[in-house]
Amino acid sequence: MTSSPMQNATPDNRKLVVLAILVGLGVVLHRVEAMLPLPSPWVKLGLANVITLVTLVRYGFYEALTVTVLRIFLGGIFGGTFLGPTFFLSLTGGLAAMAVMGLVHHLGQRWFSLIGVSVSAAYAHTTAIFLCVFYFFIQQKTFLQLLPVFLTFSLLTGILTGVLANHVLERMREENVTVP
Repeated sequence: MTSSPMQNATPDNRKLVVLAILVGLGVVLHRVEAMLPLPSPWVKLGLANVITLVTLVRYGFYEALTVTVLRIFLGGIFGGTFLGPTFFLSLTGGLAAMAVMGLVHHLGQRWFSLIGVSVSAAYAHTTAIFLCVFYFFIQQKTFLQLLPVFLTFSLLTGILTGVLANHVLERMREENVTVP
């Protein structure tokens, strides 16, 4: 009986392989989501953030940040938006979401479920992108009146993402998925 390469790998190498797989899954979800019909070009479901949440819970903040940044870069390259306005908005929103996600997850584990962490991150993502669009593209005060609408979508998508991340983590526990 032969052993698989993963069985012979060191824990650090196994972790690197798992993180690479998570980046790949995040990119796939990022690109699939770009093809879904949504009510507005600025509304997204945030499906790739399921991967970010799972990474945060299983591996920690820096690994989740790495997965997020690589996902945004590769998603931009594969989606044809790399170094364009959409890419920078995505990067800004992703970094804001990661900062809030890490903070809420670390400091508020007693008070916030993973759904609360997800909703907080969705609000941060939306607010960061909204402010960038306002200051760099649409400098009209009436644009600010749309923020409550987008935050409502953030609440809904944040809940969805948190529920999905909880489901994935539960399935990983049920299946006894253990990786370094």
